[in-house]
Amino acid sequence: MRVLVSGAGISGPTLAYFLAKKPGAHITVLEKSHALLPYGQNIDLEGSALTVIQKMGLLDELRRWNTTEKGTQFIDPNGQPFAPFPVKKGHASPTSEFEILRGDLARILYDSAKDLPNVDFQFGTTIQEVISNDVDNVKVRLNDGKVHQYDLLVAADGQWSRIRKHCFSPPKIIDLGMHAVYCTIPRTDHDNDWWNIYNALGSRVISLRPDPHGTVRAALICMPLNDDQNAAWLAAASSKNDRQTQVDFLRTQFADAGWEAQRILASDGRSA
Repeated sequence: MRVLVSGAGISGPTLAYFLAKKPGAHITVLEKSHALLPYGQNIDLEGSALTVIQKMGLLDELRRWNTTEKGTQFIDPNGQPFAPFPVKKGHASPTSEFEILRGDLARILYDSAKDLPNVDFQFGTTIQEVISNDVDNVKVRLNDGKVHQYDLLVAADGQWSRIRKHCFSPPKIIDLGMHAVYCTIPRTDHDNDWWNIYNALGSRVISLRPDPHGTVRAALICMPLNDDQNAAWLAAASSKNDRQTQVDFLRTQFADAGWEAQRILASDGRSA
């Protein structure tokens, strides 16, 4: 059985790990990036996800790379908590007992599969075209122009992938009217290990979360109050290659938000 998996994020390496246990299986995992991407925000692992992690023998690694987040708390403009929700089994909290960054989880899963003898990861490689896809096999042309045949093709490369557009109906988008910016900023001595959430005026939210890398994950969230403001956010989002324009826009939108807004806006805030 020859299986082609498109995408080396979360589900791709996980699937490769389990398929590799089947005698005679050969799995090729393609990833368009030239290296494993370390980006992403917090992921809560619960229920069946923990079952999968346990079957892979990765529970200790999951604990090792836990974000150390103690819980979630809402704070006032002075940074004082007034509604804490600590992590406790059986208690409602937006923070999970097993909290991990998406990039760390991807690396753990990749490390578990990359050295298996019948698994081959190919970075900087994508499927250019699905030539045929029937009950017998699937033929694809890769970005190097070569044609390959497999028994099965699995799209594990996100909802916006070319594979999904070619083989399935486009995803249904439901606009909830919210815009969010995520970044990573230096940790300071007064930062704590809680997910701190501050609700500012003007339908704006600022949050800070700990990570296991000595930095802090920040988020600036806005639900525009009118059509003009929403159009401005959409215009800023569309200027993906003009980072300075986006930074300047954020500074105008959050300049008077209070709490840690100025600290976040003053940071270089590398993408996370």
